[in-house]
Amino acid sequence: MGNALRANTKRHWLDWLYREEFLIGASLARIGFGLIILYMYLIHYAQRYLLWSDAGLIDHETYVAASMKDHSYSLYMFSPSLAYFDLIYHLGIVVTILYLIGWKGRIISVLNFIFTISLMDRNVLISDGGDNILRLVLFYLLFANTTAYFSADAKEYWRRRPLVEHTMWYKIKAVLHNFAVLFCIVNLCIMYLASGLYQVMGEVWHNGTAVYYILQVDEYSHPFFRDLILHNDVLIVLSTYAAIIVKLAFPFLLFNRITKYLVVGGVIAFHTGIAVVMGLITFSAIMCMIDFLLITDREYLRMHNGLARLWRRVRLALLTRTRRLGRMEPVRAQRVIVFYDGWCPMCQASVRTLKKLDWFGLLRFVSFREPGVCDMYGLDPQKAEQRMHSRRVNDMVMRDGIHAFIQISKRLVPMWPISPLLCLANLLGIGQKAYDFVASRRTILPAGGCDDACYLPQARPAKQDA
Repeated sequence: MGNALRANTKRHWLDWLYREEFLIGASLARIGFGLIILYMYLIHYAQRYLLWSDAGLIDHETYVAASMKDHSYSLYMFSPSLAYFDLIYHLGIVVTILYLIGWKGRIISVLNFIFTISLMDRNVLISDGGDNILRLVLFYLLFANTTAYFSADAKEYWRRRPLVEHTMWYKIKAVLHNFAVLFCIVNLCIMYLASGLYQVMGEVWHNGTAVYYILQVDEYSHPFFRDLILHNDVLIVLSTYAAIIVKLAFPFLLFNRITKYLVVGGVIAFHTGIAVVMGLITFSAIMCMIDFLLITDREYLRMHNGLARLWRRVRLALLTRTRRLGRMEPVRAQRVIVFYDGWCPMCQASVRTLKKLDWFGLLRFVSFREPGVCDMYGLDPQKAEQRMHSRRVNDMVMRDGIHAFIQISKRLVPMWPISPLLCLANLLGIGQKAYDFVASRRTILPAGGCDDACYLPQARPAKQDA
């Protein structure tokens, strides 16, 4: 019996090795990396000579000498000519586009790796740390099948697979593919664990003030978000400890099918915060693209089927809404009156968008500028000018600013994913501040023409109605 168990275990692992897994994740990662690399080429297109050519920051002789010393080679080192530079640069863009669409995946992956590494090596002074991770992952993915889905080669791959999946060559490629993805995942775990352990040894991470000192660096902080966070001690401490906990927990929670989604969501939120607050967009995007490799094909299919079922149910509910008016009373009780500024072009555009998202007709929009509206509903015109107000039709509790926007988002199905984030921002004390920041910069155009009041003064905090 023991021999049979060992034989079954061996057969199970061999079946896993000889069958390509994580194909959807590898294909999504290819698309993500292709978009990031194309972004790197195009966002600096006008400054390409300054950043990477012989006429820019690093002359050709200095670059070649440094490359020979480091035993690194690049396509840009063979000639200082600007014509040669333009040729290689634009060929790199073409190769990246082919890599993005998944044409001739095996060959184009190698070419894309060579062109991308050559560009990164030409000027290492403009890196944000993400290029080191990108180098490593692109090298691993040279041995992976990244064009099985969402590519120009996908149809041909699935047509040929039943004919070759029992051959030794296919099994060798499957083993290489699986180990390439596994190396990417293990490298990610090591990186998060090492980073978390290093942070644990730092005093500023112990006392929860690391984020405060990070935001003191002007080059790596956005003024708006820096001011919001630095005035909130709770948010500073929570974000500091959350960064450590997510990194240390990542390798241990990743291999459980339930906790995996929690930790993957945590690292995505972590890197999204880095991109927004610190401005490290490409670094954060690269890290998030690697996370596509953490989800198996079966899990992707389950998510797709679940979303498809949800969409069918929503469509069915919308199509049959008029047939079940007798059962709509509980829903109608949730209707909300929204009081907006009819003289504000931005408010009018927002109302038009919200009306399109109001699938169940739960919102009624009223401009407080209309005669008699403020007296009828007990609105303070000065407060209504500063913040949008809302209230349910069957109670008298008036909400304003971010509180009104949260009440609206709960009644719009497309806004349900961001509703928890709005509530969290409100609890942390930054939601209302962000709302006032935007509201204070909108324009007012009085009906019948423009006068000296064609702008909105700085919003003054309004006391929240109970």
